[in-house]
Amino acid sequence: MKKNTIRNLVFLVFVIIVASCKKDATSSDNDSYVKFKLNGNWVTYKGLGELGPDLGDASKTDLGVNGYSDDKKSSFSISIQIDGSDFKTGTYSSDQYLQYYMIVDFTSNPDPSTAKYYEISDAIDNNPSKYIVNITSITPTQIKGTFTGNYLYDSFHDDNDPDGGIVYITEGQFQVKRVR
Repeated sequence: MKKNTIRNLVFLVFVIIVASCKKDATSSDNDSYVKFKLNGNWVTYKGLGELGPDLGDASKTDLGVNGYSDDKKSSFSISIQIDGSDFKTGTYSSDQYLQYYMIVDFTSNPDPSTAKYYEISDAIDNNPSKYIVNITSITPTQIKGTFTGNYLYDSFHDDNDPDGGIVYITEGQFQVKRVR
């Protein structure tokens, strides 16, 4: 239940952010990015971030980093939720779910009939899906960090999908404008 609520919240925040973005780039837009290795190739997305009380439970704090392609047909996001309000810089690992909650996901083809949603989930006959995020700087206007991982999995993929339901996002960095 908690996972679906956070996933829906992250998706809603992403949709609001993308819908509110200007189409004309400015120099500050160029400084706000999420760069990562996708299936062995580096890509750079426009990015935005947020940090603040959870919208459904003020006793928790959410950090979100969202990147989206120029055509807005794919997105990558990292969300970390802690208890309390003291979100600190440092290292967060997806396998530490008792201390905090983390979601890393990638979406492609936002057409509802062909949309793909990959998340931290274990694919059959693979090592566990795992991500480590290092938040290096949080200011009132910006969030910076790096991450490493192995793969994200679409547990509802079609057996005929050529990717087998797996997308390999193995490393990256972000420097995003903080909107909250």
